[in-house]
Amino acid sequence: MTKFLRAAAAFAALSLAMLPTMPARAESGEEYLAKVEKALNNWKTLDSQFVITTKSGGSTAILKLRNRMQNKGAYNKQFVDISEPADMAGTKVLTKTPEKMYIYLPSFKKVRRIASHMNEQGFLGTALASKDMTLTHYGEGFTATVLSDSGNDLELKLTAKNDKAPYPRLDLTIDKTRMVPSIVKFYGESDKHLKTETRSDYVCETGYCMPKTLAMVDHAKGVASTIKLISYKINPELDKGLFSKRNLK
Repeated sequence: MTKFLRAAAAFAALSLAMLPTMPARAESGEEYLAKVEKALNNWKTLDSQFVITTKSGGSTAILKLRNRMQNKGAYNKQFVDISEPADMAGTKVLTKTPEKMYIYLPSFKKVRRIASHMNEQGFLGTALASKDMTLTHYGEGFTATVLSDSGNDLELKLTAKNDKAPYPRLDLTIDKTRMVPSIVKFYGESDKHLKTETRSDYVCETGYCMPKTLAMVDHAKGVASTIKLISYKINPELDKGLFSKRNLK
């Protein structure tokens, strides 16, 4: 290489080094939410067993159930079998869509449709409303903005697109290493803080992570439930007729 070419190369390298470094573009709330949804819905079917401990006032109630779910895009189908307490054993709940929910009560031997306004109430006495239990497709009802983004901690504000969304607002605290929520805050009208859900002890398998412990506090009703994951199967083969009213009996 001639002296001239060496000098030109050195000048070019120096010029590039002196150029201002452009900061990386910050991701938008919608981009982050898409990643969260992908992480939460990276499954086709789930078969899980839980123990739910609910405290209200001075009383404590224990609920044991098996929950089988099918990912259906905008919502999740869900079939719940109750095994304890004894007076509720055999009770089954089917969720086909948020508007189509059914319950089988063995004492009556009848299948009844759950009225839509019952979605607001605690599921079988717990702090979780029925509408909380299958809420993983946030983008269907919410738009997302970034509240804060620092290191591995991310906070998103989700605002309802319309009155079909289950809540006017949700705030998500996200663990960016897995893009899964650690805290979900639920708000009602006038930004009234209704509930707080905390998810911890995540277990990961086949590209999907689920919390082993989920705690929900209903601030308005003074009810707190802790859900413990006892066992799980990711993407098991489920009977095609499982999510049907006929199967409730």
